[in-house]
Amino acid sequence: MRRRSGYPVALLLASLAGAAGAPARAQGPPGHDARRTITVAGEGEARGKPDIARATLGVDATAVKVGAALQDANVRMSALLAAVRRAGVADKDIRTTEFSVYFEQDPAPHPGDSARLSGRYHVRNAVEITIRELARASDVLDAALAAGGNAASGLSFAIGDPAPLRARAREDAVADARRRAEALARAAGVALGPVLSISEGASAAPRPMAARMMSMSAGPPVEAGELAENAQVEIVYEIAPGAPASR
Repeated sequence: MRRRSGYPVALLLASLAGAAGAPARAQGPPGHDARRTITVAGEGEARGKPDIARATLGVDATAVKVGAALQDANVRMSALLAAVRRAGVADKDIRTTEFSVYFEQDPAPHPGDSARLSGRYHVRNAVEITIRELARASDVLDAALAAGGNAASGLSFAIGDPAPLRARAREDAVADARRRAEALARAAGVALGPVLSISEGASAAPRPMAARMMSMSAGPPVEAGELAENAQVEIVYEIAPGAPASR
């Protein structure tokens, strides 16, 4: 009987083990050439004047009995709503944001006193209003307070349609990125090629700029100022093959 040599089998196993231990390498198609790129970030900003204002207005009534506090709050809130409507605020721009009733207990006259403690009920009712004529903002606030409102907060300004302002900020960001890429290309002695990709960062909420006092009449002074929209982009340019950048 002839004995078969184990040499070919051992050689095959060694070859397989070597292939398994070798690192994987991605192979591109024939003639593939990795592109050289320049990646830059650009920032843009556009400013505009707000054209609407929002404020929270309301009443806070107190009484020993909850019914009395509720009645007082209802009467004053009805007067407040009628006043802001007369001042030009539309029904669609009035939205209730809070209605609460709670009891505030007076402190005990003496520590450990078991007698029944007294207190008062609080009723709060508040609405958010949108004022679409900024020239009337101060008059609207004054009318609400004169009608019986005793709570006002959250006055803010906004731009009704911020899309044009955002578009200007985006264009400014792209132009800023282009300037940065051209400066890097000149410094490196290469020529800037076409755009390979563009990505946009999340835009932040409009931020107020230096405020300007609005000319109001008898109402409380109100400052509208300006709002700024910001945009951020990241652009990848290809480095043009061959020709160096002009200096």
